[in-house]
Amino acid sequence: MKKKGIKIISGILIFIIVACAAYLIYYYYTSYRAESNFDKLRDMVIEMPTIEYEEDATANSNTPKMVTIDGIMVQEKFEKLYRGNRDFVGWIKIDDTLVDYPVMHTPNDNERGEYYIHRDYDQEYSAAGLPFIDKHCMPEVPTDNVIIYGHNMNSGTMFHDIIRYEDESFFEEHRTFSFDTIYEDGTYEVIAAFYGEILADDSEAFKYYEFVNANDEEEFMEFVKNIKAMSIYDTGVEVSYGDKLITLSTCAYHVEDGRFAVVAKKIR
Repeated sequence: MKKKGIKIISGILIFIIVACAAYLIYYYYTSYRAESNFDKLRDMVIEMPTIEYEEDATANSNTPKMVTIDGIMVQEKFEKLYRGNRDFVGWIKIDDTLVDYPVMHTPNDNERGEYYIHRDYDQEYSAAGLPFIDKHCMPEVPTDNVIIYGHNMNSGTMFHDIIRYEDESFFEEHRTFSFDTIYEDGTYEVIAAFYGEILADDSEAFKYYEFVNANDEEEFMEFVKNIKAMSIYDTGVEVSYGDKLITLSTCAYHVEDGRFAVVAKKIR
């Protein structure tokens, strides 16, 4: 009986090991396949001449080339991506990281516009999903804060690399990143990086993920004060009422329902 019990336990352990190995193989294979598909999407972005930003505000050198698609003015460089999927609204990129992805927006979706949480550009199932904008935010006439969510994948893809902003030295070397929409290009300077969590609906504590538009200057600056207080380090970046903000948010595992977020302001 004792030997039989050992065999049963050994069999169970072998099954668990094989199942775990199979899951890991599947997980990393699907991540690899998803990244291969993103390479194809990156190739669809038309390389445009480098924009020269001039001090003369009347010089229109920073005006991107536009095309009209179904009555919508879209940057020419994103024409193929927008024609392929009307939910596509822009591209986010942080230099020296794997954050280099299309961003989607489904304002008519339920919850927080999470249609692409487990879907790819072709709307097929994908564990990694795609970065997507909170349904309450607007990229065309930008809300005060545009919130973009992305998975923290163990493979290092999606928004996994934004957690590198917990290191102040990384921030110093990557103070800015780009988020180019179908309407215009944008460069953003980081003002805060912090760990947080999704709180109970009835909690009166500060919820960074609920700020979209401010009713007035006081409300706007209250948000700025709170995120700076949460920030792991002082970026020294000043923010004024009227600045357009962007928040990148991903899962973190320091607490249940933990999050890591980076907030930045548009500088051009």
